[in-house]
Amino acid sequence: MRVEAINLDKYFKKVHAVNNLSFTIEPGRVTGFLGPNGSGKSTTMRLMLGLDSGSGHTLFDGKPLTHHSPVTRVVGAHLDAKFFHPKRTAYAHLRMLGSESGVTKARVNEVLELVGLESVAKKRPGGFSLGMGQRLGLASAILADPQVLMLDEPANGLDPQSIQWMRDFLRHYASLGRSVLVSSHLLSEMQLLADDLVVIAKGDLIAAETMKEFLARASAGAVVVRTTDSRKLAEALQAQGLTLVASGVDELRVPEVTSDRVGHIAFAAGVPILELRTESASLESVFLQLTENAQEYRVGGAQ
Repeated sequence: MRVEAINLDKYFKKVHAVNNLSFTIEPGRVTGFLGPNGSGKSTTMRLMLGLDSGSGHTLFDGKPLTHHSPVTRVVGAHLDAKFFHPKRTAYAHLRMLGSESGVTKARVNEVLELVGLESVAKKRPGGFSLGMGQRLGLASAILADPQVLMLDEPANGLDPQSIQWMRDFLRHYASLGRSVLVSSHLLSEMQLLADDLVVIAKGDLIAAETMKEFLARASAGAVVVRTTDSRKLAEALQAQGLTLVASGVDELRVPEVTSDRVGHIAFAAGVPILELRTESASLESVFLQLTENAQEYRVGGAQ
């Protein structure tokens, strides 16, 4: 199911929290939703679901969410790790949520087992850890097997094994033709998970494109070369007009050049190469470059 957010806009008094945002979530793909703290991600997701007042609209398969029934068959959302009654058992919580779409008891048990909470199904989630609360939230979101998943920071509080499991689960869910929107501050994990990205800062849209297109925004990569004679190699590279950055006793970093060119120069200079590799741009480095003016603080000093 295709999801279109169109001209979403929201003010909190004089603060323009979301500024005329438009983007699309495509079926069969995981879309990562990124932005610094306070950028408006959670507010945007609430606007999309009709949980917050504002302007603009969101279409699910060409129609507003209110024109679909039952809604939970269309979209499942997990926006708060503690969104449950603390004294109602995990099983009862899911049974209550499933009543709108006629979810069976068997499906509730299936989902609890899927997220690893079957052993605590009869316990009250008020005493759950953050990670267990996140898993109960995911169970709530997928309970009615919706066509769209919207998850806000679902990996908070999860251990590495659980994060890997969630990544595999969400990619599989999208592979079935569903649409998945996930916000996260875990950029290295997002690079492994997402096919597409929507990036905002201070409520403004920075990018809405594929992961490949976003990473291509970085300046040309650098070549890292390790040799037994870094001084001789440095002289040879500089003689060819290349800029060098020393990164170790026997290692040089050469920005904006190909590994082939560095290899040819080293061969011509008679310098043995122990290692030659190209550094690729990371999601973190590109994200920080594009949002550096939207941080709530400055790195490296108390300015």
